[in-house]
Amino acid sequence: MSTETKPEQPTEQGGQGQQAAQESQQPAGQQGAEQVQQQQQAVQEVRPAEAKSVEVKLPRPRVSLSGRLRRLMRVRVLMERREPRWMSMDEWRFLRVAHRESWRRPKGNDNKIRLEIKGYPKRVKIGYGKPRLVRNLHPTGFKLVTVHRPEDVDKVDPTKEAIVIGRTVGLRKRIEIVRKAIERSVRVINVTKDVIDELSRSQ
Repeated sequence: MSTETKPEQPTEQGGQGQQAAQESQQPAGQQGAEQVQQQQQAVQEVRPAEAKSVEVKLPRPRVSLSGRLRRLMRVRVLMERREPRWMSMDEWRFLRVAHRESWRRPKGNDNKIRLEIKGYPKRVKIGYGKPRLVRNLHPTGFKLVTVHRPEDVDKVDPTKEAIVIGRTVGLRKRIEIVRKAIERSVRVINVTKDVIDELSRSQ
């Protein structure tokens, strides 16, 4: 008698096992990426919408200068480029002199800068002065006015003057001063980043 072996038919359990084996053969990177995407979507659904900060636009008016003042401003820029660096005597030798807050005029009998000896720094003279009409103007052409209170902004002329907030003014008053300046279209020279951040949050 010949014994013939019949081919085994795949059972349902065997088909499920093959599918699981095929899934296990997929690269682990793809499965990890899919899981990460699902987690991110779930987090985005749960997370509340964050409030976006509004950008604060500071006023930047331009001053109208006459032709003569514009020419003098250009002359002042050229003079500043040629101006030497003013140094005190022995500044290159002693740190206490180099780090001194104020400049002092040379007065000694043997002071080499006062005697203008060759090889020493230049002596301060009146000839290095800038044109009188533009001597105290900002490079933008505005006249600077120091402000310590919001009420002081009302006295400023927006077409000719710009404000500089005093260094002793706190953050709360700085914000009020900048708000008042924005209302009156006055240019503020020394606006700090923390003031802009507070204004953007409050708007």
